[in-house]
Amino acid sequence: MDAPPTLRAVRSWDEAIPERASDEGALEAMLLSVGAKGYDKATVQEVLERSGISRDRFQRRFGGKEACFAQAYEMAADRICAEVLEAGREAESWRAGFRAALARLLRAVAEQPLLAKALLIEVRAARGQAWAKHQQLVDRLARAVDSARTDPRARATLTPLTAQFVVGAIEETLATEIAAGRAAEVERLLPDLAHLTVLNYFGEDEAWLELGSAGLEPVEPPA
Repeated sequence: MDAPPTLRAVRSWDEAIPERASDEGALEAMLLSVGAKGYDKATVQEVLERSGISRDRFQRRFGGKEACFAQAYEMAADRICAEVLEAGREAESWRAGFRAALARLLRAVAEQPLLAKALLIEVRAARGQAWAKHQQLVDRLARAVDSARTDPRARATLTPLTAQFVVGAIEETLATEIAAGRAAEVERLLPDLAHLTVLNYFGEDEAWLELGSAGLEPVEPPA
């Protein structure tokens, strides 16, 4: 878990942003607008009105909508990624660390659905610079997940592609839930997502123990 612990906590992006004529205010306004309206319908004018930044300053600092959203994406994604990785840093095992990190990610989605929509769904419409930063984030998370292969109990046939599969599956599941208007309910997915990930890395016995740690039954593999 390699995220810097000094980044400030992500605040509530779904609340109205106070007018604040600053570059960061413009980035926050961009995320809110994209989350609320979608990337294609979000406008620079709305960002100017929400943030209080002048059009001249916006043009000098960002140049246009695409670059502004790419910087906004990087700012927000880095902060959330830092929190997610930090959540699992001190765990006593990879399985416990993964569960803690995943729980933090799901809570962020549930608490900030507009931000989650901007980062997980609308980034696909934006493509370009923002999509490249998204792929870098996915790779970073996959490298953290891939540390499971250092556990002596992990399956010997695993490759780094397993981590890419795990992160991609979680991303697609969350995007589907957000698009369906169920962002507030995603924390219910923790047991299943953790179970399936542990199953990939450690096999059936450990996967059933993962369900047991969530307080679900059965806690032993079936005969």
